[in-house]
Amino acid sequence: MKRSGAVKFPNSVQLFKFCQKVLTHQRGAKVHDQEIGEILSFNPSDCSHWKRGEKNVRSVFALAKLAETLKVETALIHDVASGAAGLDEAFFEFQEATAIKEAQSKATAASPAELAEARKRVEAFVGELHKQAEFNTPPLYLPEVLRFFSFVQTQPIDMIDRLTRILRTKPGQYTVNFRKGDLKAQTRMSLAKDLARIVFEGERARFPELGAANPALVAFEQVVFVGALLAPKALILSEMSKMDARRNVIAELSALFWVPKLLVSFQLQDALRTGERHGVVRSSSTDVRATAV
Repeated sequence: MKRSGAVKFPNSVQLFKFCQKVLTHQRGAKVHDQEIGEILSFNPSDCSHWKRGEKNVRSVFALAKLAETLKVETALIHDVASGAAGLDEAFFEFQEATAIKEAQSKATAASPAELAEARKRVEAFVGELHKQAEFNTPPLYLPEVLRFFSFVQTQPIDMIDRLTRILRTKPGQYTVNFRKGDLKAQTRMSLAKDLARIVFEGERARFPELGAANPALVAFEQVVFVGALLAPKALILSEMSKMDARRNVIAELSALFWVPKLLVSFQLQDALRTGERHGVVRSSSTDVRATAV
């Protein structure tokens, strides 16, 4: 007999789908339901109940095991299990975390001096945008920045497969479509990333201050641009100094700047690497420290 009515544990359904989607992406092949259940030593019946939302998967040990197997941040698994992040938003964060690591790895082909100079150019470029937009208090509202890029338009549409999509409407003109509805932090980051792709890849010649493109650094430049645009390090460190270090600082900064937690973590880690350090903080969700000067 076919079941009817509301799903008892909808967040568990999303967690199952997230695990399946990540494993499928990592393996490049279809993943069967029971392969997901085996991560937690579930028998076929328990696995089926989990998939249908009849079994709630919320144990900290179970979530830690899923994070370890999928090689993702435990905080991201907790966000899906609690409903703080939907399936598409969580998968976007997974993909972006991977993309940031790949960009950093590729950037090692450049010399430390080239890397530092590229970061300096990009942050100066963003700083000028912030100045023109009179941005001093988070969060940054993207329309205030996008108005300086007259060749880029945005349009909300019904989208299923992704959060945003770039359309080249004619030479030198672009429209970035984004998912209609409540604008999530992940969608904001995706919009900023698409703007970065247009500026650093398609229309770089418009901005001589960015210098000539170095293939090893273009992806890294885009990561730096997105982070500096939405969550500038100096402002993050300033806001962090006002917070109670016993609280989940990463989560609070993420909400304040209206960005995914992974972007806050990247900015704090980059501040450590570049020596921009103010205050000592250890978040309960990620091992990111800033040491007082």
